[in-house]
Amino acid sequence: MGEKIALGFHTCVDYELVWDTQVVEEQIRAFNICADELQTDIHVDTERAVWIACLAHLKEGIGGEMVPDTSEACVDFANHFKYSITLGGTATRAAIILDGLGYGSVLQTSCYNEHVKRLMPSRVRVLPGVPKDHDDIYPHVVLQCRKGVRICANDIDFVTPRENRVMVSRDVDSLNIPVLPEEFGKMITDAEVFLLGCFSEILESKILEDRVAKTKKLWESLPEHAVTVMEDGCYVKKEFRYYVHRELAPVTDILSMNEDELQEYIGERIDLLDPGAVVKAIEYVYKKSGIKTILVHSAVWALAYGEKAGIMYRSLEGGITTASTRFRKGDQFTAEDYRETALMPGRADSAAFCEKLKEILGDKICCLPCKDLSNVKHPTVVGLGDSFAGGLLPGLLVENRK
Repeated sequence: MGEKIALGFHTCVDYELVWDTQVVEEQIRAFNICADELQTDIHVDTERAVWIACLAHLKEGIGGEMVPDTSEACVDFANHFKYSITLGGTATRAAIILDGLGYGSVLQTSCYNEHVKRLMPSRVRVLPGVPKDHDDIYPHVVLQCRKGVRICANDIDFVTPRENRVMVSRDVDSLNIPVLPEEFGKMITDAEVFLLGCFSEILESKILEDRVAKTKKLWESLPEHAVTVMEDGCYVKKEFRYYVHRELAPVTDILSMNEDELQEYIGERIDLLDPGAVVKAIEYVYKKSGIKTILVHSAVWALAYGEKAGIMYRSLEGGITTASTRFRKGDQFTAEDYRETALMPGRADSAAFCEKLKEILGDKICCLPCKDLSNVKHPTVVGLGDSFAGGLLPGLLVENRK
């Protein structure tokens, strides 16, 4: 009781695939996929379409999320690979990260099955968002790939430009993600920080409107001094993203997004080490979203822009260190791994970029370079944003707002 960190509402079962180039090339041939078919923005109605969209994302070096027409397409896709089973969803993985860092939290979930019961740490106080006998499993399939992998089959021949991940799911619980303002409201009255995961998988406007209204109601239970962070996402229905921002802007202090979400928002790819392009992008999001502070975490830097930028140094530092530790060590990193990461130097090019941004924007910006991870041979690229969120939150506790 009395937890200072609250989170909601997304919980899912992740199938983290073990990359196998031979399997990928075999399926390109089996489905007779050609280079001119590769597109990221297509209707994913079959397993073949899943492969096409995944290959397009890998070729472009961008992460993404897709919702096929059936959950069976996700399972069929996953079954070509070996995989491990973990818990995902930004709020849930962040809660697990917080447990590893020594912080308790309170979490409302969107599902409650055998894997949630088995894998959730005891220090996370859970309010199931569904009845306890609702134990169906709708896997979120995560395909992750290293930089520099050559994929060659049929007339397809490319080398992945960077490490990244693509997520594939048709999750009934996520499509109808529950929000329980009365029950959960009673559990968050001492919270100093609230992390709200996005509603990116909801496909029906009436469901979204209901969940947003309930979220607003839930905010009435938070203390006045609580800081609220809304994690953004690549929404399946793009217009829903702007609706959520507009409706929740009055109760949201910080809008957090990754580099792919930033670039999707502005509608173009930019050089993340070009200060002018980045300033233009974050100022655009700041004005359009109406949210007081914009936070962007990327592979090269993390920044906060707006009203609360002045209290974000420790939070950004914690987010970078946690995500970098997961990148280095995977799902089961230790406190010692975290301490080792904290001592690692930042990227030199990123440090120069951050200095330039400070010159341009002054006190409106807090920007820190990411760690130099160029020597990591076997990186984990799934869950980095969730890990960043988990590492971010302790810095927003009242005692750390400096």
